[in-house]
Amino acid sequence: MQNIIISRRQLLPSALMELLPPQLCREVEETVPAGAFPEELRLRRGRVASVTVAGQNLRLSTVLSGKELDDLLFAMCDGSLYAHSETVCQGYLTLQGGIRVGVCGKAGVVDGRITGIFEPTALVVRIPHVTPSIGHEIDRLLRKMALCKGVLIYAPPGVGKTTLLRGVIALAAGGEHPLRVAVVDTRGELSYALESSGLLLDLLSGYPRGRGISIAARTLSAQLIVCDEIGDLGEAQEIVEAHNCGVPLLATAHAAEIGELLCRPGMRLLHEARCFGAYVRITRRAGEMDFDLDVTDWEAADGLL
Repeated sequence: MQNIIISRRQLLPSALMELLPPQLCREVEETVPAGAFPEELRLRRGRVASVTVAGQNLRLSTVLSGKELDDLLFAMCDGSLYAHSETVCQGYLTLQGGIRVGVCGKAGVVDGRITGIFEPTALVVRIPHVTPSIGHEIDRLLRKMALCKGVLIYAPPGVGKTTLLRGVIALAAGGEHPLRVAVVDTRGELSYALESSGLLLDLLSGYPRGRGISIAARTLSAQLIVCDEIGDLGEAQEIVEAHNCGVPLLATAHAAEIGELLCRPGMRLLHEARCFGAYVRITRRAGEMDFDLDVTDWEAADGLL
């Protein structure tokens, strides 16, 4: 008698599959089209779950009860909500392997400060992917500027800035002419799939962005500093100080247009300090994990102000 083995695609990281209900994992595998990959998985209290593929939101039939969502959040926190309370109050937590989960629910507020999240209403799982083939244009741009000026990548949420950033990190810290790259991974999600022992990579995990950038510039002798999602005015002041040490920064920010980006106080401060030699707006190519780039150099950006 011959054994027939039917293999399924594994579209979700193993660390995530261990936490999710098996029927939900199966439904994701059955719903995502062949050759495509899930980008986000949204789990809602008493409502249908959904998966985002190539920017399209696909409904699933799975509906999690309040208790199921409570239990899932508890499991994602390794059985200790208290240990993760600081990041949960900021709206997220990070799972093993750099998987970020957005969290929302009923907030407990004292003197304007969120002290706890009760009865979660949604968990939004961002699913990281290994993408070693992307990021060449950004890597070339950094080297073209002789590593004297940084690059800021911007786009609306969900386009793939973090995914692109991982690709650039792998290229910059590897290859024939590797750089000493320091990654300030505040939320623990940039390091996904960067375990190669051949990368010249120093990882500052959990550091506040501004402080981590300062340490990378002053004590780690980095040739390139990388971080995700900058924009806070306080962070900007620390970034300017690090920029004065002569180390370029590769970073991302949320914005649809460069005018919208530069009107923010923190970004205006970074621009006036000439921290970035180029601003790069990215758009996703339809159905692909690849990007079209629109590059604006500092002088052209300054002319828009």
